[in-house]
Amino acid sequence: MQRSPMVVVSRGRVASAATRVLEELRGVGPLSRDELARATGLSPATIARAVTSLVGSGLVRERRDLVPSGVVGRPRTPVEVDPTTYAVVGIHQGVLETTVALCDLAGRVIASESRPHRHGAPVDLDQIARLAADLLADDPRRVPLGAGFVAPWRDLGLDPAATAAELQEVLGLDVVAADHIAAVAAAEYIHRRHGLGGVTTYLYARNSAGFVMAVDRGIQTEVSRVASLTHFPSGTDRACHCGHAGCFAASAGDQATAQEAYAAGLVAGPRIEEVYLAASGGSEQATALLRRRARLLGRVAATVRDMVNPDRLILVGQAFTDYPPVLDDVLSSFAETTRLPALTPTFTRFGAGIQAVAAGTIALGPVYDDPLGVVPRRAPAADRCQQVTARPEHVIA
Repeated sequence: MQRSPMVVVSRGRVASAATRVLEELRGVGPLSRDELARATGLSPATIARAVTSLVGSGLVRERRDLVPSGVVGRPRTPVEVDPTTYAVVGIHQGVLETTVALCDLAGRVIASESRPHRHGAPVDLDQIARLAADLLADDPRRVPLGAGFVAPWRDLGLDPAATAAELQEVLGLDVVAADHIAAVAAAEYIHRRHGLGGVTTYLYARNSAGFVMAVDRGIQTEVSRVASLTHFPSGTDRACHCGHAGCFAASAGDQATAQEAYAAGLVAGPRIEEVYLAASGGSEQATALLRRRARLLGRVAATVRDMVNPDRLILVGQAFTDYPPVLDDVLSSFAETTRLPALTPTFTRFGAGIQAVAAGTIALGPVYDDPLGVVPRRAPAADRCQQVTARPEHVIA
């Protein structure tokens, strides 16, 4: 299990030929062998050997249907990451919800299930295993290669290595753990990775908050250790469970915002979705509450930007993305607060599905580290189906 707080998102020139081919295909899509040689700088012979091994292992497949008419020769046949043979399991343990997802080797979510839980509830490993087993049973063609377990560990008071070890025993799969903010940043970076040189800061806000930096050093890119903002002093008088007032999550988190709206009689229950519905339905008070929160988000984003001075800032998490009408308030507050030269933050391309994508991204880490090493020997389709479905209770592989 991975114990480092750093997440490698691009292995670059230090990686094996198989890894470099797989990363290029994940980032760009179907490419011919000649195009892979040009993109990676590897020789055509090295590319040919790597592609042959990856195709033979079921990690990559040929796309003869994409060959232009009249063109002959195997080097011109595009190849892509095979989305059909293998899968990984991604688990996100949030403050109020647990999500279990099945992802293909390109990082796309095939299926996912979420279950709410009360604040402070212990991690239900048996429920996670049941959800994962059900997702795999629904798609028995796929062979699971591993699992990723992400959470705001510090905010939940959990040890990531110990919790992942317990889940590994229950799942029967290798489990790698990471902080969920680093995982979200890794997922976002991978989907934008071309043309992102230098330092990118990702600021996350939902019920927990924090930021990380992706540092592209040319030969490799890593996402840094998470800097927590959950208890960052935001200047409000809102009480926090830690005993202090004005903590960022207690002032701008989804749960805190929903509770404030409920206490003011704006919604029937303390759920952030109801606050959004009330604002969309014309409630001026609900709109004012969300705009006030948006301005606080913008001020804190500007403070983080001024502290670390990155090349770009990307804002992620449902506190930013779930109610688009106030995004302009975030940006205007940011511009008014920052003291550095003009920089316009951008928002994540992921919405509510970011937790599943992030967990799947971490699960794929070992696959991309050593693609040919993690794949089992190829078995007939019937045997692979039996491996997934004929298992003891909760055990996946």
